[in-house]
Amino acid sequence: MQTIIISGHLAADCETFQSKGDLEMVRFSVAVNSPKIGSEDSKPTYYTCRMKKNGSSELLKKGRHVSVTGELRASLNITEAKTHLNLDVWVYSLDISPGVKEN
Repeated sequence: MQTIIISGHLAADCETFQSKGDLEMVRFSVAVNSPKIGSEDSKPTYYTCRMKKNGSSELLKKGRHVSVTGELRASLNITEAKTHLNLDVWVYSLDISPGVKEN
């Protein structure tokens, strides 16, 4: 198991979906800014996070700051044209900061 801790802003509102086991789940993307060494420029890295839907899901709105602890899992998405490797974070713990980032 690979545990990861990330902290950043939600890139979009969360999405609700049904798992194969018929559980109601939530998917959201966290943008984490990592400055480049020797440069003032930074580009965000986006992490797709998944968790069981609960009462906090309604607070997962674009721009809100969150801290996530979870398991890093890899999966393959194979189509006729391409093969994609997905790295997702399966959430164990979620901390949601009050307020939303102003643009």
